[in-house]
Amino acid sequence: MGGSESEQQDGRWIGDDAVFHGEGAFWDGATETLRHVDMLAGDLITIADAERAASVVRTPVSDVLALIRRRRQGGFIVAVERGFALIDDDLRVEHEIPVFDDPGVRMNEGACDATGRLFCGSMAYDAREGGGRLYRLDPDLSVHVALEGVSIPNGLVWTDAGRTALHADTLAGEVRAYDYDPRNGRFGASRVFVRIDEESGAPDGMALDAEGGLWVALWGGGAVHRYDVRGRLDRVVPVPVTNPTSCAFGGDGGDTLFVTTSRQGIDDGEEPFAGRVLTIRAGVRGAPVHAFAG
Repeated sequence: MGGSESEQQDGRWIGDDAVFHGEGAFWDGATETLRHVDMLAGDLITIADAERAASVVRTPVSDVLALIRRRRQGGFIVAVERGFALIDDDLRVEHEIPVFDDPGVRMNEGACDATGRLFCGSMAYDAREGGGRLYRLDPDLSVHVALEGVSIPNGLVWTDAGRTALHADTLAGEVRAYDYDPRNGRFGASRVFVRIDEESGAPDGMALDAEGGLWVALWGGGAVHRYDVRGRLDRVVPVPVTNPTSCAFGGDGGDTLFVTTSRQGIDDGEEPFAGRVLTIRAGVRGAPVHAFAG
């Protein structure tokens, strides 16, 4: 398409209205629940029957909780403040995997590739440029640096049969396309896939649909953008809060887009739905989301 389509959605708000910094939306197909994190509280939010009654359970996991994914052998992998942890199906920590010890840095967001490697980016608490890294956790639980010098790493997905990784850096305002070797999990040369102007917000979490479309939550922009396989903007979905943070496909037909939001930087009494989750009928199914092989 030569332009973009802007649409007003009749979405529905669900979730825990006590969430401050909602992040890391993840549809858990094994239990048919939406899971996301209240990141800086270290709590996992589990939303059952998310398209209807939406019962909510909050589970404390750690001081900071950045992401959650299923493990192929049962239980989950999570990213905590300075590393990873394996948790069981009852959400109890079984094993911790420390990665760094700098108190000025925390984990932020990531995803698994098709082989089951987990990637997660770190960022400095002061959000300084180049203060983070992208780490790779292999199935044998060894940790490796995949990218150096990232600032606010977000939204990682794979396209082109796993040979291209799309990765956002919120501070840079762009999504880069990296050559990716699925045999060894290494990132190669990169180019700008999408650059977002400051007035539209900054790229945060992302989700891929079954047609190869990239859905990007825009921090500070009050919207989710969809880009086609060539990086052209073709849909703009308004979100009636300032800070959408992540998005994930799920629901009965796999075509509901769940958008997490944050109250960070919002004055008390403003934006009463900020922190909750907006559900949107996307009209397209999501691409598969992979489990951790370790």
